[in-house]
Amino acid sequence: MVNSDLTNVSEQVKIELTKLTQANHDLVIRVVTVLNLLFAISDYFTAPDFWVSFLVIRLIITTIFFSVYYFQKPLRIHPKWTLYIAYLGCIVENSYMYNVLDAVTLQKFTFSFITTFIGAGLFAIWNLRLSIAAVIFSVALNAFLFVLLSPISLNEFLSNGAFLTLMVAIFSIIPIHTRMSALIKEITYRFQLASASNVIANKNKNILDSIEYAKRIQDAMLPSQKDLDTQPFDCFVFYQPKDIVSGDFYWLNSAVQKEIRVMIAAIGDCTGHGVPGALMSILGMSSLQEIYANDELDPPHQILDQLRKKITINLKQTGEMGEQKDGMDLGLIHYFADERRLEFAGANLPVWIVRQNELIECKGDRFPIGIHYGKEQPFSIQSINLEIGDWIYLFTDGFADQLGGELGKKYLSKNFKKFLLSISHLTSKEQHDSIQTEFKNWKNQQDQLDDVLVFGLKVQ
Repeated sequence: MVNSDLTNVSEQVKIELTKLTQANHDLVIRVVTVLNLLFAISDYFTAPDFWVSFLVIRLIITTIFFSVYYFQKPLRIHPKWTLYIAYLGCIVENSYMYNVLDAVTLQKFTFSFITTFIGAGLFAIWNLRLSIAAVIFSVALNAFLFVLLSPISLNEFLSNGAFLTLMVAIFSIIPIHTRMSALIKEITYRFQLASASNVIANKNKNILDSIEYAKRIQDAMLPSQKDLDTQPFDCFVFYQPKDIVSGDFYWLNSAVQKEIRVMIAAIGDCTGHGVPGALMSILGMSSLQEIYANDELDPPHQILDQLRKKITINLKQTGEMGEQKDGMDLGLIHYFADERRLEFAGANLPVWIVRQNELIECKGDRFPIGIHYGKEQPFSIQSINLEIGDWIYLFTDGFADQLGGELGKKYLSKNFKKFLLSISHLTSKEQHDSIQTEFKNWKNQQDQLDDVLVFGLKVQ
């Protein structure tokens, strides 16, 4: 709970409260100074017999509190005291006037006396003890001056405005205290919010730094553009992660089998994207690296069987009900360049071959790498004879599933087929740039929904 007497408030809050008090009280004192002198004109008409004495006391009180206000900085006076001294000055001023007037004139002055306490209730910023002390001082001073100066009885004194003024004075304590407490709470919560924002910003920075470092690790495992350029095959990769790191990955290798050059290409779409997907992608790439380290080149479907076994062991998957079904979709090709022959195995991903403006689709098996519902089955292999000029495409579902266009709908697989057919006559660099432009134009202002990966290879 916030304590309005400032004993349990931080230095930072006190400094901010002092600034607010300074601005508020400085404005009020300037207004009070002008009003106090203007009331002297009113005195001339409402109490002409006392006009000179009232003017003198107004001038003295105004000079005192305005001097305190004017010299507060060189005298190092806290801004709460500037208005409080003016407040006490007005109490002295009003108490004297209250106790020299007759009953009829007293009624006319009551409103101006009440204004002092109403003004304090609306604008003053100080603690509860000062408010109580001011009211006690006002009551004591009025009692003393009543006995010393008042020409009327106590009953006349109270019934013609004194009692009402006393009630207003007492109730003015409430808004002053309420405002003080509210200001302290507001300032405290503001600093707490700023502090929390700084903590969150620092944590976000640390998290982003960690993710950026993870990206460097993932990028180091992915084939670079230099690796692609040095391939003896004409190929390209369009790779656009949704987040800093990606759940999609591509993996390239080469081998020689019976003196025939073989290009090995795999693309994977792991469960999730961002950091979880990136962890799975690293596991997928490192597992492929281990499998292909063997001397013998196993066919693609056997590679997928071995990869599934490694993934399930590493993730400790047993197939029990309720167990997390983490894994990946994957397309794997062995391209025998000298024979112009393709071997393909897929886990929920196809391979497309574009030949003379026609598209041949070879679908993968309808289960992923990893534990899944249903009986585990071995992956199957498909062998395709190729022709010079054919284009081979592997891809994840990110492009086709992206929302965009004028209606904000999915791009869809059928449109992706048409698009690849329309660019298949271009070079690998031109195809890469065309895919990038198409995706950007389709997505437009929409958020990217998933990682996007497209691999293309030309048969020569």
